[in-house]
Order: sequence, then C-alpha cells, then structure tokens
Amino acid sequence: MPSPAISVILPVYNGKPYLEASIKSLLAQELEEFELLILDDCSTDGSLAYMESLHDHRIRLFKNESNKGLFYNLNFLIKKTTTQLIKLWSQDDIMYPACLQQFVEFFRLYPQVGFAYSGIHTIDENGIIKQRDYSDETPQIISTALHARIAFFTGSIAGNIANVCINKNAMEQVGLFNECMKISADFDMWVRLAKNHDTGFIPQKLVQLRDHDKQLSRNASLYINHIKEDMIVYRNLLSYVSPANAKEGRLLLRNHKFVFYYTLMVKEIVKGNFKNAILFYSELSKMENFIKLSIAFVKAKLFKTAKPGLLK
Repeated sequence: MPSPAISVILPVYNGKPYLEASIKSLLAQELEEFELLILDDCSTDGSLAYMESLHDHRIRLFKNESNKGLFYNLNFLIKKTTTQLIKLWSQDDIMYPACLQQFVEFFRLYPQVGFAYSGIHTIDENGIIKQRDYSDETPQIISTALHARIAFFTGSIAGNIANVCINKNAMEQVGLFNECMKISADFDMWVRLAKNHDTGFIPQKLVQLRDHDKQLSRNASLYINHIKEDMIVYRNLLSYVSPANAKEGRLLLRNHKFVFYYTLMVKEIVKGNFKNAILFYSELSKMENFIKLSIAFVKAKLFKTAKPGLLK
C-alpha cells in the first residue's frame, strides 16, 4: 500500500446537513494516496453515526469526550498526522477532484513555502456558485513583506481554513494554533508562518466554500472577540516587519480594517448597544489615534473607499 502524500484533517461538530457531500468530495479525489483524520467534537445531530458508517482504509476517526472547539481539534489532529503536508478541511465545503493533487505538486515545486492557499468558489446553502470571477494578481510566491501588506489591508490572507495546506516542518518551528483564541487563531498562524517563510498561492479554484447563516463568522456577538484577537495578531505583525512596512501597515489598517471596526462601533451606537460600542472604542483606541481614525471613517463614507474586510 503506497504511503500517503498528504494528510487531510477534518474537525466535525453537528455538520450533518453538508458533511456527507464534503467527505464524498474528499474520497473522490484524483490523488488517492492521502490519509483523512476526523475528530468528532461531541456532535448531537447524527454526524458521528454517519462517520462511523464509513469504511475506507484512509480514514481514522477520533471522538472527544467533551466539546473542545475548533482550534483544539485542529491541533489534536495535526499531532496525529504522518505526512509533511497538512490540508485543513471543513464539514461545510466541497473539494474539486484535483484539489489534493494540486497542493502536493505545488509543495514539490516550492518546498520553502510555510503554507499555501488556493482560489475558491463561494457557494450558497444549495451549492450554487455565488461569486463572480475576478482577476487575482497575487503572485504564486508571496514574500514576508507582501504577506504583511496584504494582511494589513484585508486580515487573513486565505480568508478561511478550508483552502489552506500547511508545511508541517514550518509549523513545527512556530508551534500549533493558539487555543486561547476563539476566532483569529488561523490569522495568527498565517502571520507566524509568514515571518520566516514564503506564502504560496494557487490561483486555480480548488474548493467550494459554503456561505450560510450558521457560520461562526456570522455571529455578531463574537465581533468584540474578533477585534481583540485581531489586535494581538497585528501587534505581532508590526513587531517583525521593517520600519517602512510598519509605517505603511499602520496607514493601511487605519484606512481599511480599522474603519470597518469603527463602522461596527457606530452600528452598535445606532442600535443602542452602548456597552458594546465602548468595547469597540477601547480596543481601537489602543492601536490608533481616535481623531485620525474618525477622520478616516468620514472620508471612507464620503468617498466609499473602505474595504470592509472579511467579516460580513
């Protein structure tokens, strides 16, 4: 039996609506030499029974005794992998048949890359592609400086975990996902990996990411945690880029990501949620001059230049 070329890790929690389609897309990959490691996080919707019914020598199924959360689950599975390439996966999403093969070939060409991400299609609850095609001019090999610039502008360069593959050698140098974080531990990981390694981009659309109203990123009550954790990541990023890149990065943050967070603060004020608004103000004022940020917010609204980032 050939050794696996890549490991796929899949945390599952109550994923029944889309889980079967997700796993079927994995088992139908053109590349057959892979291992699939799944961790059930105390599902209550029948997901576990479905996974226990699967009979494929490539699958290893694990079960938590109590609910642990996404980043614990990812770390648990990473420790169980036997290959140098770790493809992160999600219970909601679909892989195109060439996905794993493309990642394996990419890392053979560029073994110095810390992690790579691919192009995506966004699909709705019924699997219908939503986003229009657009031209992405990002190069295949992204330097530390360019990764920082993109991160200052948009946040997480990949936007998701399901279109990412990690070089295990690089991860061993920076450590596992930060389990103290609930939202931004993936962004934190990309920033840590990009410090001393190139980042890879495969422009081909290799996965379908499902956009639906039960996703974690749709939960408005988590926005405060998101901004708190993002600020930790940005401080780390600012600590290792050059002074010139840091200066540019602070300007990009003010005019884009921080304007987005400012907009959320204003929305909380309009809704009468003054406690939340104060929390937004507190976090933003730790990183930015609030008068300058207020001016940037007004300019963004007048000229519609703000890019709201990844949250919706």
